[in-house]
Amino acid sequence: MLDPSDDDPFEDPFGDDSLDDPFGDGSTGGGEADEDIASTFESIDRSTLLAFVTVGVLVHGGIFAASLGAMLVGFRGQWVVGGSLAVAGVGALVLSVGIYRRYKAKRDA
Repeated sequence: MLDPSDDDPFEDPFGDDSLDDPFGDGSTGGGEADEDIASTFESIDRSTLLAFVTVGVLVHGGIFAASLGAMLVGFRGQWVVGGSLAVAGVGALVLSVGIYRRYKAKRDA
């Protein structure tokens, strides 16, 4: 006869699994990966990291603003807000290209 407690919906179906946990022991921090990331950030030149983060933020913001502005103009006809966002987005993209080229020229020199 079946025991009704065998159908517990909150029981872990993989509780008896003999495979190791693919995500580790569940502890947070202090692992080899954390030490590798910390040593990598310590070895990166400060100007390289600053240029990377700046260009990354400008590209993401520029693409967002330009696409949102184009959608506001195209779908809602909001020329002032949409046009301003589109121009600001394109400006952010152009600025990110300038920062990248300036960093690359300084690095190659």
